[in-house]
Amino acid sequence: MIDIDQIRRTQIKIHGLSGVDLDYIFYHDETNNIKKLRLEGGRFNVANPSVFVLGGIVYSGPQRTLDIQALRDALHIQKSANEIKFKHVAKGDFLEVLSSKRLTTFLRWISENDFNVHYHALDPIHWATVDIIDSIIHGLSEPRLYALHVNLKADLTTLLRADLEATARIFHRYDYPDLVPENRKPFLNDLLAILERSDELLPEFNAMMLKGMLQAGRHLSNLEFIEGFTAQELIKSFAMFYVNRIAVFKNAKHILDNEDSVQDEIEAMGLSSNGERLNNYRFADSKAEPGIQISDIVVGLIGKMHTWLAQNPSYEVASERATLQGVELKNVELLRDLIDASHEANIAFLHHLTSANDLEKMNIFLRNFGSGYEV
Repeated sequence: MIDIDQIRRTQIKIHGLSGVDLDYIFYHDETNNIKKLRLEGGRFNVANPSVFVLGGIVYSGPQRTLDIQALRDALHIQKSANEIKFKHVAKGDFLEVLSSKRLTTFLRWISENDFNVHYHALDPIHWATVDIIDSIIHGLSEPRLYALHVNLKADLTTLLRADLEATARIFHRYDYPDLVPENRKPFLNDLLAILERSDELLPEFNAMMLKGMLQAGRHLSNLEFIEGFTAQELIKSFAMFYVNRIAVFKNAKHILDNEDSVQDEIEAMGLSSNGERLNNYRFADSKAEPGIQISDIVVGLIGKMHTWLAQNPSYEVASERATLQGVELKNVELLRDLIDASHEANIAFLHHLTSANDLEKMNIFLRNFGSGYEV
């Protein structure tokens, strides 16, 4: 059995969370679940992984009966459709979906019905590479370096995302994350070579700091977090990210969309709290749960936004933001207000395992400079 209280305590301590003991009602859906991230024949099993999002709507108890007929009518959903999906509201990439008037209707409906949004956003590439920096900082045992880890990880992600094929070849060459001692220095040398070829991707000072960190790592006797693990397996499963949300809000009720593989994994874990089996969550058919249908639209939009941010440079994000007008601008403002209200209600509603650079792009695009969304 897995005791979720240790997971919970760790998350509360690391992120300084409060308000996680309240009796919330969470509805969850997911998007961009690639099941696993690994190397196959020198390539990633998914060429350009999108940002995984688990999330939806949340409100304080007691549990409500959700009547979405008025929303269906406003969105002109055909009677033959037995549930609402994101595709009924908008289609295309992130910038394209912003032109949807149905999206405007939906975002207004969320606010008018006193829902907050919640989500856990995970960039698989960022998550798969942060252990490189953590291994070096841990090995150097210099406390002052911990203040730099967020920016160093973000810059390394920017560097490695710029050419995923080259990144995959290097990881494959050294069986990452199962480096052997003789490969420590060659591995870091290869990363330094990418940095030397791509220094225009980062501000000069950032490139210099990252270079110094990678160089320092070459002299370490071990890289603890990228040695001794399963070779070429970067993310084995996404199930623990579900467990994290269930654990942090253990006093809440969680209604999750049926996802057989995840459900089987979680059930096999035997989640417990204070020695008793956890019963604060259940998986359900979205057709019977309007809250999950609403959550499908929420995560569809958030997933497209975070993926677009991860795959585009800051200058392009700023340029696109400057050209928005009409429906597109209104939808961005509504999304901004919804995310702001949710963040203000409880900072634990929004959880980002993404690059700090991508969070800054989010602030640029939503015009929330310095809003302080948590990594």
